[in-house]
Amino acid sequence: MEGIGQKKETDYIFDKTIKCDVCGKEFKTKQVRTGKARFIGTDDILKPLYEGIDTCKYDIIMCPHCGYAASLRLFGHHTEKQRQAVRDNVSSRFTAKEPETETYSYERAVKRCKMAMLTEMVTGGKISESAYLCLKLAWIYRGEIQEAKANGAAQERISMYEKYEKEYLEDAYRGFKQARETEYPPIAGMDENTITYLLTSIGIHCGKIDEARRYGSALLISRTASMKLKNKTRDVLETIKKN
Repeated sequence: MEGIGQKKETDYIFDKTIKCDVCGKEFKTKQVRTGKARFIGTDDILKPLYEGIDTCKYDIIMCPHCGYAASLRLFGHHTEKQRQAVRDNVSSRFTAKEPETETYSYERAVKRCKMAMLTEMVTGGKISESAYLCLKLAWIYRGEIQEAKANGAAQERISMYEKYEKEYLEDAYRGFKQARETEYPPIAGMDENTITYLLTSIGIHCGKIDEARRYGSALLISRTASMKLKNKTRDVLETIKKN
């Protein structure tokens, strides 16, 4: 039972009307109200944490008419050649219809993120963007794990979500590692120090301990990394000693 004055998830979101660049049709998508939710910080894999809502569920825009999907940062910024690739390879066989709901469930968020991954694949996007979508999927599954535990879900279901989270973290790790060696910053909208931190933290989760130590050590002696990021790096490196 919700307490008096306690906000619901619907208080933090609104319906925004968008015109799709691929099919030309208008549709409504749910987005988080700017400044409405209080930012708490980020966890060890930089998942943004807000009070009252998991904003990661609303990070992807997807056209319900043609299947074109992308992150908030990239939606509507593809070239005509890329849009045609979506029409030929996604829209031509897209049949899924999303039901009208007040909020997005984690299951729905996963599907939308996977459609964004399909868009990246057919448009020939950068490896860093695919890696970032894998990281977003890991964030979503982490939220789903927390929700499942809070609702007393069976351990089998929780273990399944944990497996998916790790798989997408492994994909993100491989992608960011390659992107760091082949792309110039900003990489998926992030500077080199942030990418190096992610490789440290995600590397630990994936059992790449020696590599994680190397990335973390490089970050700690970096002249350009912030003290906040260095402290976060020390925290994740400390987990190696504890384990």
